[in-house]
Amino acid sequence: MLLFLQELWSKTVDPNFSGITLSLIDPLYEAATRPEMWKVFLQEASSVMQSEKAAILLHSPGNQHTSVCFDLGVSDEMRRDTEELIKFSPWAAPIRKHQTVGWYSGCPDDLLPLEKVRDSFFYNEYYCKHKIEWAATTILFGLNGSSPSLAFSRPKTAPKYSPDDKEILKQLVPHLARTFKIHSTVAALRDKSASGQHAMDLMGSACITLDSRGRILSMNKRAEVLLAEGSTLCTKNHQLVAAVAAEQNSLDSCIAPASACGAGKSLDPGPGAVALHSSQGKPLYVSILPYRSSWSLFERCPAALVFITPPEEQGRGEHRLWQSMFALSPAECRVAEMMRQGMEVTEISETMRIKVDTVRYYQKSVYRKMGVRGQGQLMRLLVRLPSIVP
Repeated sequence: MLLFLQELWSKTVDPNFSGITLSLIDPLYEAATRPEMWKVFLQEASSVMQSEKAAILLHSPGNQHTSVCFDLGVSDEMRRDTEELIKFSPWAAPIRKHQTVGWYSGCPDDLLPLEKVRDSFFYNEYYCKHKIEWAATTILFGLNGSSPSLAFSRPKTAPKYSPDDKEILKQLVPHLARTFKIHSTVAALRDKSASGQHAMDLMGSACITLDSRGRILSMNKRAEVLLAEGSTLCTKNHQLVAAVAAEQNSLDSCIAPASACGAGKSLDPGPGAVALHSSQGKPLYVSILPYRSSWSLFERCPAALVFITPPEEQGRGEHRLWQSMFALSPAECRVAEMMRQGMEVTEISETMRIKVDTVRYYQKSVYRKMGVRGQGQLMRLLVRLPSIVP
């Protein structure tokens, strides 16, 4: 794939294309199919642009939401502020005027001088707070319903971006557009493939995937049936809604942290499970687990998995589910089962007729694979996990 892309751009590249900019092309096109290469590309690009901070952003015009997908030199606080405050930027409207062209590349202060924005909320709460004075960006409008961008910034002590810097960004525009398009296409194929949907349908439990904001992406047939009944759980505006209004906060308190954790924005997976009820009191057990997808550039990718289990199905086929979800070996499943029952290491050793050190090895492996820190968290997770119906 990479060789094909390199050949593609080499046939269309401007003969006057900067040699410095050519050094960015390899990692950029590799990032199209290898998301981990975005970090490498940002490192190279930051060096070329002499910038302390750089980021790949994704803007969703419909809800004015911005996500920081990949970044370099950006603190957690700055990342949160970027996602929350960028919509207040005085430069947003001038930049949007370039939508008819399909892209904008340059420095925001070329469109609206800094002198005219220094008193703005955005400048004081974002630029000043994070010691930014100069910015340069390339934004592509309406690509697959979203607008990805590449952004750089420099502090006040550094010089503003030069015409040569802006020319480098401009020359990267067609290559960024091509890379983003390939990336989103491959991601969509992976996340929405027929085999993936078939795998979901093979699970006896109802299964739903959510994006980083808790919105429904897909569900298997069993989930469709349960939600169609609507007696305990239903959907509204692509969100899961509890039939009993008093239980909505409990549901949201599971979905929000799990989705954020799966998207890499938090280390807290949340409570993991909640029991919801119909107006007649019939329960449904809902488990919400983070899902780490490597295809994280575009917002519409899975960040959490939701499993819905009626009470009559609790306890069936659990080991098969643990194996499929967490890649536990049969021995690890047995150890996990005994730990769930509250058995001590020595008891497990005697029951399985293996050494204590071997039990501890399996125990650590189970913790690592299931993303828990101890037996208490493991018990809380396993007791609410759904099962596969035989």
